[in-house]
Amino acid sequence: MPSDKLKNRDQKNESLNKVFRGLAAKNVKKSAKDYFIYFFTLMLSVGLFYSFNSISTQFASLGLEDNLNYLAFSSSVLTAFSVLVCIIMGALVVYANRFLLRRRKKEMGIYATLGLKRSDLNRILMRETLCIGVFSLAAGIVLGIFGAQILSLATAKLVGIELSNYKFMISFKGIVLSILFFGILFIFVHLFNVKELKKMSLLEMLYADKKNEEVSEEKGAVSALLAVLSLVFILGGYGVLTVLSGSTAFKALAWGGTLLIVGTILFFMAALRITAKVMKKNKRYYYRGINIFTTSQFSARLKTEGRSLAMTAILLYLSLSLTILGPGIGKFVMNGVENATPYDGTIYYAPMADEGKAASDPMKYLRASGFELQHFSNEYEGFWIYGTPDVTTEFLGGEEKKSSGTQEQDYYSYDISNPLTVIGVDDYNRMLALQGIEPVRLAEGKFAISYAFPPIEETVKAFEKNPKPLNLGNNVLTLAENGILHHALENKNVLTDEGLLVVPQHLAESLTPQRWILNFNFSSEYKEPDRDIYAEWWNADLNGYGMWLKQEALVSLSADNLLMTYLGIYLGITFLITSGAVLALQQLSQSSDNRKRYQLLRKLGVSRKDMKRSLRKQLRVYFGIPLILAVLHSIVTVFMIFRYFQGLDMAVIVSVVGFGVLMVFAVYTVYFITTYLGSRRILQVL
Repeated sequence: MPSDKLKNRDQKNESLNKVFRGLAAKNVKKSAKDYFIYFFTLMLSVGLFYSFNSISTQFASLGLEDNLNYLAFSSSVLTAFSVLVCIIMGALVVYANRFLLRRRKKEMGIYATLGLKRSDLNRILMRETLCIGVFSLAAGIVLGIFGAQILSLATAKLVGIELSNYKFMISFKGIVLSILFFGILFIFVHLFNVKELKKMSLLEMLYADKKNEEVSEEKGAVSALLAVLSLVFILGGYGVLTVLSGSTAFKALAWGGTLLIVGTILFFMAALRITAKVMKKNKRYYYRGINIFTTSQFSARLKTEGRSLAMTAILLYLSLSLTILGPGIGKFVMNGVENATPYDGTIYYAPMADEGKAASDPMKYLRASGFELQHFSNEYEGFWIYGTPDVTTEFLGGEEKKSSGTQEQDYYSYDISNPLTVIGVDDYNRMLALQGIEPVRLAEGKFAISYAFPPIEETVKAFEKNPKPLNLGNNVLTLAENGILHHALENKNVLTDEGLLVVPQHLAESLTPQRWILNFNFSSEYKEPDRDIYAEWWNADLNGYGMWLKQEALVSLSADNLLMTYLGIYLGITFLITSGAVLALQQLSQSSDNRKRYQLLRKLGVSRKDMKRSLRKQLRVYFGIPLILAVLHSIVTVFMIFRYFQGLDMAVIVSVVGFGVLMVFAVYTVYFITTYLGSRRILQVL
């Protein structure tokens, strides 16, 4: 007998499982039809996640060498930011599930009325979540694999390498991370569904489609106060971006962006309530067509609409700004890269502060430490660059600070500026000869200015139009005719330049040595950076010395370019699809709730044309206002940051801005059109 009971119980469980599987499959199919945006967004998110977590595989497919792990570091940073992306996507999925679950409250209530327990409803939701997760993961990974190949081509273009070494590769690391992160995400989604379902009463489930949001009436003074505060915060954010962007761009973005976000939230808290009151008081508008219905729909969900529109505006602002600033900073990092590596290698030595003076013979110390440059090169030159506190970096850019006369005043008014670098003309010409460039001639009593990278070009050209005399001790030098020189004298991985003063050799040698530089070109058998030179370099006991080979300097710059560009695009697209999905799902859910109301309008004789116009009007408001506000914020932010990117061609700036704007508007338009068509289909009467 016990065995018969056990057998009957197993048969019952199997029957229930079959029913649950059927219900889950039917519900997923229905949800995919009604809420295609939900599936599309999840698939796009997985594809995006995989693509940017397969960067290391892309580097391998292009044959990029990374001896000092610069590219590996960029890949690790993108992987770390993927955690933030996963959190954002998790919030999006939970937000979407709240709407989907609210739409299906009545359905769940009917199941409960028919005798299904809460545990049974949880099992249905679990199976649906599993189906959605498996489908979106599989489709997203396939999309990501092909998207990663496009990203590889973009990487090759950014780095400036040929595609002859390119191979189609699949990143198993990207697949594993995608399954791991999104698997954990869907577990949390299921737990959220269980928690939400547990809080619902049977009555609430059955009458969910007949309940509007309860909106408390607020006095006009409160709305006016919120409006004033929103303007104060927004204008304050613009002011902070204007003032701080000249000194520290990241601090300007942090503080200015925070004020703009707070101002945006307050704006929508006030604007929607004020707009609803204005619409109701404007009798000519209110009683025209079915504007009574449109206004009522708008007013009935002020609280929900305000939150979603504020969130959309903030995410759009972040998306538009990041997709422009990320590639823009990447272009700025590489601006003038052709002058970054004039030699096969550069060795530099900076005297330690506790030595008191520079080493008398750095080359001798280099050999004594066990590094023999002659093993790798027969073309090399070393030289010192000098400095004096009497000539600082302010010499080229403006008036130098005068002593205020008292120690206390000097302490509080001290302006941080570095000594301007000085080189003797003979040393300068030896470096030019190593590059195969004709020497420069410099008469006694004259000086020249040399620069390598575009960011300082405007400053140098402005100085040439209004030159100042150079005081070196008891010597006064004037700018030589054609005294602006455009040459690079060392390999660098950061394309910053404060300018270099070229003076007669004996005057330079009378100053304080700052840094010793040794430039070299490889012998014929060492035309490419080789592990041998690094092996000897790392085995040598060198204190205070550093080395930049051409290949490693270029890889370092390329890694910075890729990191800034991809990070901006990665986060920008993440915020973009999140904003579009949040707003689209919210509007589709509202359309589902309004189905009976539109059917009633149809029975009352309202034409299809008027109902379509009402729907388009609502969607234009919901999609348009956040976009307009986000564009205004982004214009100010991008302009204030870009105005200090000196040396960037206008064509480059236009291409970067155009790429960001087109991408954001294209994706946002897709969400708008899909939402409109989906809403029409859900309402069925249009």
